Amino acid sequence: MILSKPEDERKQNEKLVTLSVCDVIQEADDVCTFRLDNQAGLLSPHQPGMFIKVCLDIRGNEVWRSFSISSSPFQPEQIDLTIKRNREGQASNYFFEQVQRGSQIRLKGPLGQFYYDPELHTEPLVLLCAGIGITPMMSIVRYLKDLDQNRACFLFYGARTHQDIIFDQETRQLMTQLPGFHYFLTLSQPVPHWLGYCGHLNFDFIISRIPQVTSCRFFLCGPREFNQEFSDRLQETGAPSELIHSEQFHKKRKIS
Repeated sequence: MILSKPEDERKQNEKLVTLSVCDVIQEADDVCTFRLDNQAGLLSPHQPGMFIKVCLDIRGNEVWRSFSISSSPFQPEQIDLTIKRNREGQASNYFFEQVQRGSQIRLKGPLGQFYYDPELHTEPLVLLCAGIGITPMMSIVRYLKDLDQNRACFLFYGARTHQDIIFDQETRQLMTQLPGFHYFLTLSQPVPHWLGYCGHLNFDFIISRIPQVTSCRFFLCGPREFNQEFSDRLQETGAPSELIHSEQFHKKRKIS
C-alpha cells in the first residue's frame, strides 16, 4: 500500500536540518544507538517504520546514508538511530569513530512509505526481520506500547549469534506489558548452551504461530533475498500483496 502525503509536508521533510547528538548507547559489540536532540522540533513527527537521510562530510566528500528511526513517535523530542557497524563501509565507521555527544548531524526526513498507521492498518501485525532490520520494527512495537493498544502483534527476529542480539531485554518485557504481543527470536549460529530457537527464520515456523495468513498485515525488513523469499511465500499462501510491506537493508534501500 502506498500512502501519499500532502505536498507541503513532503517538501518540509526534504529540508536539511542539523541536530546534535545527546547520547550514544551501546546495544551490542558493533551496534550503537545515536540519540539526536529534536526538542526544537526541527524534524517533523514520524510514523513508526520511517527513516531519515543523513549527510556526512567524510574526508571532504558529501556522503548520504539512510537509517531507520528506532524510537517511538510518542517521543518526538528525541530521535534514535540504531546503527550496525560495517567495517568495510564509510558511514557506519564514521559514526563509530567520529560521532559522540555534542556532535552535529545534518539530516532530512522523516521519509519512506514503510510505516505502520494504526487507523488504516487494523489487521493483526506480523513483523519479520533479520539482523539490523529490527530497528524499524522496534519503532512500531514501542509505538504500540505508547498507544496502550492490545493489538495482536507477532515479532519474528533472526540474528546470527548471541552477541548480535539487540533490544532483547526490552522486547521480552513488552510481552508482559502487551498481552497481544508475541516475540520469537532465532539464532543461526547459536552457542551450545543456547536454549532458544535455532536456525534461520523458517516460513513454516512463522505461519504455524500466527492467525490466518490472509487476515494479517506483514512488515518485512532485511536483505533483499530475505524480503523476496518471504514476500513470495506469503503471496503463494494467499496473503494479498497490498498487506505486505517490505524494506531492504544493505546497499541500496528499496521500499515497496
